[in-house]
Amino acid sequence: MRPWRARLFLRVGRWVAGLSPPARSRLARGLLWLPALNIRRRRIASINLALCFPQLAPARRQALLEATLRSNATGALDTLCAWFATPSRLAGTATIHGLEHLQAALAQGRGAVVVGAHYDGIELAMRHVADAIAQPMPILVRRHNDPAIEAVIAAGRGAYAGQTFDKKDIAGFAAQVRAGKAVFYVPDQNAARRTVFVPFLGVPAATLGAIGGVLRRCGGQVLLMWACRDAAGRQHIDLVPAWPAWPTADDTTTAARYMQWVGERLQAAPEQYLWVHRRFKTRPPGAPSVY
Repeated sequence: MRPWRARLFLRVGRWVAGLSPPARSRLARGLLWLPALNIRRRRIASINLALCFPQLAPARRQALLEATLRSNATGALDTLCAWFATPSRLAGTATIHGLEHLQAALAQGRGAVVVGAHYDGIELAMRHVADAIAQPMPILVRRHNDPAIEAVIAAGRGAYAGQTFDKKDIAGFAAQVRAGKAVFYVPDQNAARRTVFVPFLGVPAATLGAIGGVLRRCGGQVLLMWACRDAAGRQHIDLVPAWPAWPTADDTTTAARYMQWVGERLQAAPEQYLWVHRRFKTRPPGAPSVY
């Protein structure tokens, strides 16, 4: 553990959070010139896009790759904004459609689970929604390996989450919903345990088989959330009720419907999905590594 890293991280985060959306976009483009930050990410994103968009001509896929790297870098800066920005800095930088569904669930005392995905503005979208209902919305997270940096991140997330729960603490997370609160749940990344393989844009993707179990344990209204960032840096967030009879009793069917939705929704702005993540790291038995 190196406390100086956490102090530096906090200072950088607060500085980035003070920038306007256009300034964050310009900074993101500048960061792409740093090979140490981008060589590995470029390789991963290139492989993911080749797997998921084989129909694209090479020139179009290359253009999508470049747009993805710019967008994902902007999303990383937006994440710092979600953690460290003041309410006045965020005011007026998002439009939320369907907030009434979340408000109705809370008014009925049911609690709600807002299911999202790893588009690169997910953390900022969560901050906007929690600010809009004026109450914290807890989330499940993977803790950072450095406890000092994790403490800084947890304090930053406290601006909208209040509490964060380790991804294994399903009991504590579910108890929040049963107590009538709203929470965020984002289960679309690679799963190495309790895995089911379902199609994601035609590619078998290791997905958490317990999605349905988590949602059933939580109870409450299930909503789906997607967000896109426009050219000015403004977020457009959609909240809609989940499909009837979802989650189903079958883990694979539940996960497959969810990943189908992710694949459908990202088509409007595919560069804003987190393609720098090794989504296909865990492979079906006998299948070779793609990375």
